[in-house]
Amino acid sequence: MKTENTAGKINQLLTEQFAIDYGCSVIDFCCKETLVTELHPNEQARKREEPGILSMLSYRGKLVIAAVPELMDWSRSVLAKHCSAEWCFEAGALISIDRKLQEFGYEIDQAHLFFTPRSTIPAPVHPVRFLHSAEIAELEDDERIDEAFLFEDYIEDVLGAAIYDDAETLLAVAGATANSERMWEMGVNSFAEGKGYAISVLSALTQEILNQGKVPYSGTAISHLASQNVSLRAGLFPTFCELTTKKSER
Repeated sequence: MKTENTAGKINQLLTEQFAIDYGCSVIDFCCKETLVTELHPNEQARKREEPGILSMLSYRGKLVIAAVPELMDWSRSVLAKHCSAEWCFEAGALISIDRKLQEFGYEIDQAHLFFTPRSTIPAPVHPVRFLHSAEIAELEDDERIDEAFLFEDYIEDVLGAAIYDDAETLLAVAGATANSERMWEMGVNSFAEGKGYAISVLSALTQEILNQGKVPYSGTAISHLASQNVSLRAGLFPTFCELTTKKSER
């Protein structure tokens, strides 16, 4: 994927993947009208640890809601009527959604903002070493790494980018998980503040994923400004918001 054509190609791949994830068609994204679909398992959808009973996507001004049959009527009469792509993650909306989910023993898992590259990716300012399966596996016992890799059976950690000092001490690492054919999700851990290491590993990893024809993306909480600033400085920009659900732990 050439960087000068990044935006158009990424929009195409994202739309194709979201159509699979949300059980609709690519054509459905040509209009801004809110769409409610029935949530069905799909082996080509992005991998999640548990499927949940409700997902919501805000992408390019369109809101798509996927719900299990028990939530379809409520999703159409309440969510689709009172929520929009721009305001669906406001506090009042999230409270209302979580209360409804509790009736079924579920709760909101994440309501995150996601970033993708839109233009030329800045070159890393520090030397970066790429990591593959064997090197990634060696890091599993490093308890500091809680974002870069998942180390879970349901999903594969496929690529990493790391910075080491002269003594081979790990200073920062970014990792990618292959949670769909089109999209690889990234995470970052940095162990030295103010050096720009996180930006270097994230930008290097982003470019390498683009070179492999995949969409690199990273997500974070709406309030996690430090993480958002790292993404922005690494050449990633806000692209979509998504809400997912899980079984309640309350």
